Amino acid sequence: MSTPRILGTLSRLALVGLMAVAAVGHPVAVLGSAAAPVAESEAFEALVDRYLAEVRGIGSARGPNDMSADSFARALETQRLVLQALEAIDRSTLTFDQDIDYRFLDSILRSGVVWGENVQRWRQNPGSYVAAGRFMYRLTADPRPPAERAAGMVADLQLLRARLANGKDNVDQYVPRWTLEAVEILDGFVVVLENDLPAFAGRVPQRLRGELLAENERALAALRDYRSFLTDELPGRPEGDWRVGAEVFNAMQELRYMFPEDDVHLRRIARGQPGFTRVPDYHDWGWKQFEIIKHHLEVKARLIDPERTWLEILRDEKEDHFFAEQLVFKHHEAARASRDWVIDNDLVSIPWDDDDSIMEAADPSRWSSQWWGFGPGVPAGQTITRKSAWRIIPVAPDWPDDIAEQNLSEKDASFMYAIATHEVYPGHHLQSLYRNENPRRLRVYAGSYSNQSWCYYVEWELTPDPKYGWFPPDKQEIYALETLRLKLWRLGRVIIDSGLHTGRMTYDEAVELESETIGFVLRGAQINIDGITGGGSRTAAPTVGYYQWMLLREDYFQKMRELNQRGTLKDFHDRVYKIGFLPVVLVRETMFHDLEEEFS
Repeated sequence: MSTPRILGTLSRLALVGLMAVAAVGHPVAVLGSAAAPVAESEAFEALVDRYLAEVRGIGSARGPNDMSADSFARALETQRLVLQALEAIDRSTLTFDQDIDYRFLDSILRSGVVWGENVQRWRQNPGSYVAAGRFMYRLTADPRPPAERAAGMVADLQLLRARLANGKDNVDQYVPRWTLEAVEILDGFVVVLENDLPAFAGRVPQRLRGELLAENERALAALRDYRSFLTDELPGRPEGDWRVGAEVFNAMQELRYMFPEDDVHLRRIARGQPGFTRVPDYHDWGWKQFEIIKHHLEVKARLIDPERTWLEILRDEKEDHFFAEQLVFKHHEAARASRDWVIDNDLVSIPWDDDDSIMEAADPSRWSSQWWGFGPGVPAGQTITRKSAWRIIPVAPDWPDDIAEQNLSEKDASFMYAIATHEVYPGHHLQSLYRNENPRRLRVYAGSYSNQSWCYYVEWELTPDPKYGWFPPDKQEIYALETLRLKLWRLGRVIIDSGLHTGRMTYDEAVELESETIGFVLRGAQINIDGITGGGSRTAAPTVGYYQWMLLREDYFQKMRELNQRGTLKDFHDRVYKIGFLPVVLVRETMFHDLEEEFS
């Protein structure tokens, strides 16, 4: 996309309007909003359903996406058409909540069009055609009867074969690290199909068992053929440039995340210069914040042991890690304990009694693309069960001893305690439960960066606070030091994400920053950086969102004082979960609107 085209998209968004803040705690609607009518607009609700069906494939009768080149072109055109229909809606006919959703949907569609017109990962990332997430859910976590799950798995494996065939046609750019990762993911998936699927097939009726096993053999043959393509043919194709460039990067900041370019309050709390949410200033701001956190680490380390640096203290601590055979159960204990911790400290309402997250070892297909683990996920719209799994990556049996030891050292108790509340309660798992109860359908199925930002808030503000007593008392200071290191890690993402995608940092420099300065082992650092190369601002945005949540928390208490009410931390938290994890500017406007409605 040319520069004028991107800037034109941005200027059109300005007419739709984000949100202006005239004073702390006093949101002001921008041009185009109006007093909310009594009845909801049926036309807008129908458009939301159209977006979910045609763009997201939710509740749609269409076939699954086979990832052909034509499918990507159709998907982009569909977004353009839905955006045109959205622009044709008269916003004065919308209720307040509909207008919030209008702006959320507008941000999703506009950013999606900019991304689709400028970034073609489907021509660069061969691993995307091997994605096994839905299949693995059916195999390991789906609560339905085995026969129902097996029918879906047959369809998944048929779709996999179609996607692998299209991947061989589509991927015409060679990105070495992504290709290596694709091979490792593929090899892990083969292990699952060779060992785990036949065991599951024994639980289904004979006729369906034969169909599933036959389809499994065809899928294994297709995977082996695709592996040959990855190792023998793809390296001969032109090398691809995965950088998205400054224009697309800034467009995502403006459109997808709805970051105000010069929000004076955000600047104040984040110590940012005017326009700091845009590169090149964004990159410089990341370094500034990074150095601030480093200074705090140094100060805290001197209080613990003046003879060692903060990194030496933490590396010494991590040598005392769990044994491999303890790893999954120890994290299971932490997952369950995080729920009790939220209840004991009255941090946020948990209105269910069948929601406790479980712990499980991740499938082998995740051993290469992840290093630690990944958060629990009750699927959007899921009503069968509220249980999900916080998956931890076990030691792979073919890892060399030194790699296995490094991996275990990075999943030690200090990291587990620091991250458990982020992943389970009151973090991602509890978020997903509230999401599925949200009456606004768009908010059930569409998410934003603020979901991760909120977990940063939990991790950095609530988890290490000694008055809540999450850390073992004898480990309070060292585990708080680890939490501060993880904050440094996420500030590093601002530097790395903006640096890699705009030519201000090389891949090797990014790996060095994560390994030598932040303290991850080399393999973990490489996996982190590989993920950032695929995103293009996605991993950096939640860090800014953390500062937005901190500012909103301050302003909530000021607003409650203004309304002669007693604000509480739990009330603030509950309101956020019930509104949903929209871009924070929209959560802010909704919260203050609701407070005015209740108390003014």
